[in-house]
Amino acid sequence: MRKLTISEIVFIAVVSSAMGVFWWGYTFVYDLFKPLLKPLAMENLMSGVWLMGAIFFPYIIRKPGSALLGELIAAFVQGFIARWGITSLLWGLAQALPVEIFFLLLAYRKWELKYLIIAGMLAAAGGYVLTFMWDKNYLLSLNFNLAQLGAGLISGIFLAGWFSKWLADKLKKTGVLNQFQIAKDSWNFDN
Repeated sequence: MRKLTISEIVFIAVVSSAMGVFWWGYTFVYDLFKPLLKPLAMENLMSGVWLMGAIFFPYIIRKPGSALLGELIAAFVQGFIARWGITSLLWGLAQALPVEIFFLLLAYRKWELKYLIIAGMLAAAGGYVLTFMWDKNYLLSLNFNLAQLGAGLISGIFLAGWFSKWLADKLKKTGVLNQFQIAKDSWNFDN
């Protein structure tokens, strides 16, 4: 497998930094809707946006390390300007590591929507495992935990997996991604 080039690292650093600023802003939207979703144990329906770095960058670059680098830089930037501070890096790692392992198992060669959806679900599950321990959710009911995990998985499917693919495919059509593997691969993933 090929290593990340300097231009790919710079692309990930710049775009994931912008993503981290967006995540900070998205926190205010999340906080607005959280009181409505919390009684239903469904606030994780909105969490998939914070998983995108682990799916968006590997889908474009298609090289090892892109999931971890994209998610961790975005998490660092968000944590730097948001209330979570350095703990954002813990969630970034928990969300990106299972995705990185998954794409490594696929030899960074499978990019159909179903694989990105699985990656989104793995990112959600990884983040939930950390939340389960950090927030002591093990003290709460099984139903609460299943609802939270289920909501996170749904969000991972749509906001992380599907939306990352949709956004990258739209950017690819503009030509701004021509130097990356997404544009160089000859097969069509628009299904």
